[in-house]
Amino acid sequence: MRNPFRIRVSQRGTTDEEFVRLFGSGALDLLQNVDSPWGSVVFLRSAPGGGKTSFLRLFTPRPLALTDSLASNSATVKATQEALRSVEAIGPRGPEILGTMVEFTYEYRELANFDRGNSLFRELVNSRIVIATLRAVLERLERPFPRDLDQIYFAWEPESGSTIPADATGKELFDWASQIETDFYGRMDVLGDPEPISGGHARLDGLKWFAKVKISTRQSTVVVKRVLLFDELQTLSAGQRRSLIDFVTNAREDCGVWIAERLETLTHKDLLSEGALAERDYSGVIQLERQWSDRRGGGYSKFVENIASLRAAKADNFGDRDLFSLIADTDDLASWGHSFDQACVDIEARLLAGRGRSPRYDIWLDTARNKRGDPIERAIQWRMTEILIARDRKNEQPTFDFVTLSSEELDKRNSSGLERAAEHFVRTEIGAPIYFGRQALADVSSFNVDQYLSVSGELFEEVSAKIQYLRDKPMPLSPERQDDIIRRVAKGRWTELTRRMPLGREARTLLEGIGAYCRAQTFRESASYVPGVTGVAITMEDREILIDSPEDKIRHLRGLRDVLTSLVAHNLLVPKLDHQNKGKTHVVFYLNRLLCVQFRLPLGYGGWRRRKLKEFATWQEHGAQEENPTFV
Repeated sequence: MRNPFRIRVSQRGTTDEEFVRLFGSGALDLLQNVDSPWGSVVFLRSAPGGGKTSFLRLFTPRPLALTDSLASNSATVKATQEALRSVEAIGPRGPEILGTMVEFTYEYRELANFDRGNSLFRELVNSRIVIATLRAVLERLERPFPRDLDQIYFAWEPESGSTIPADATGKELFDWASQIETDFYGRMDVLGDPEPISGGHARLDGLKWFAKVKISTRQSTVVVKRVLLFDELQTLSAGQRRSLIDFVTNAREDCGVWIAERLETLTHKDLLSEGALAERDYSGVIQLERQWSDRRGGGYSKFVENIASLRAAKADNFGDRDLFSLIADTDDLASWGHSFDQACVDIEARLLAGRGRSPRYDIWLDTARNKRGDPIERAIQWRMTEILIARDRKNEQPTFDFVTLSSEELDKRNSSGLERAAEHFVRTEIGAPIYFGRQALADVSSFNVDQYLSVSGELFEEVSAKIQYLRDKPMPLSPERQDDIIRRVAKGRWTELTRRMPLGREARTLLEGIGAYCRAQTFRESASYVPGVTGVAITMEDREILIDSPEDKIRHLRGLRDVLTSLVAHNLLVPKLDHQNKGKTHVVFYLNRLLCVQFRLPLGYGGWRRRKLKEFATWQEHGAQEENPTFV
């Protein structure tokens, strides 16, 4: 069997049953932020690979029905069922919503050159809403499509000018919609140079029909909450997207409408304002990566670990093994103990040969010498001492060398962030593994499911290669091997960046500059920004210059603005607003965590530095400007 981590459950090649069994129920926690998920307009946004299509697919009839029926003999499916019950998608008698999926493709964009008023676009959307609804109704009733269309009846009261039949069987509606499709492709085949053409629909009647039509069989009426699921909106032209959103938000029909799109479809005003559209015309925006990052309590880690465990269980010969017990979380001291012991010796020698020889630090040095614990803990203590002495020498007057600093003062100046910075320093200096363990797996994914599966899939490949029979008991994958694999994935993504995104070459140049700057700031001898600098910020005033200035006023910054926008859209820079520092408010752009691996930075958040727009522009033009630390 192929590596189950390579399966993308959003793909139609995945059966509905396999999809349901692989779905991570934790994703449904994100619905807690939506007041009325089945009666309002909701936007679902993410970078590529965020999980939008999988999220929508769960609400279509067959996956919902399978979730309900399979829950009795599967604990993982039971968890999904309970989550769906909590949001009233499944009730005591089964599924309570009719999720109808309309998937957009780039063929719609071809209309834009000659469909000036988007009337043909609306006509095509109307027909596809009808066809998708017909398919969804038959799936819900567990009848074959299209064979049983003549057994389903649809009735509504159309407004003047509407072309959707008032009373019709499913077969008659299918023929109506199919004729629109035939006419559409006929027009496309005979078109030469793009010229405006007549025809099409003036309104999005498909939405009104979907919300109001009475659906029945000879035996009963189909009564359910209805949810229209629009997917891949980024494939539309800007005018088509705006037209569709305007119709949907202004119609306010009595049904739910979910619109899934990649962040790349948004403008710089939307992305660099971080949520400027939220709550303006509709009830909710779920930006998947941001929603996960804003949640507390390790919700994202639990969610993706659940996905990983479900996939590992599908592999041949893996059986009921626990995946994460086969991924080591701690160092092998038999391999690395000597190196950390030598680090203690080297740091003490550096201190006694330099700043630490002053009597002022005698107690601090004795504390490091008397530190109990394994070689790693002792090396971290020595490195923290070296950092604290560097800070003290920077801030104190030399005439105070006779004042011996106490152990209480040492404790006062210590912090968990400093300990993490010291560990990163010493591991970097001796070449010990840095990026390993189950939490690191979640951290390096930057809250993007596809990124998590890419990394964990590479680790699983190596773990599973050691298993030939169910009775095998392989050794856990070592920290060194995990670190090597994660660095390899990061390098691969970095290499592919220029072809994976618009303005890829310019984006890489800017990231090189930011990465080099963050490294230089992180590895300062005083570790001024613990656990390290992984983001750069601009003031809100500079942000306003980028997003609100007339185009002719910022010609010299338009390239920078466009590249920043693209990096945010692809989750390579993550914006966080309203950070306060020195009386000013900032927006911080944090590096994607795989970029942190590429630049050998820690994975923690919090450390950032403010830079001026002209410095961003210099990075954009020239890339790396900072010297790298000599010990890296």
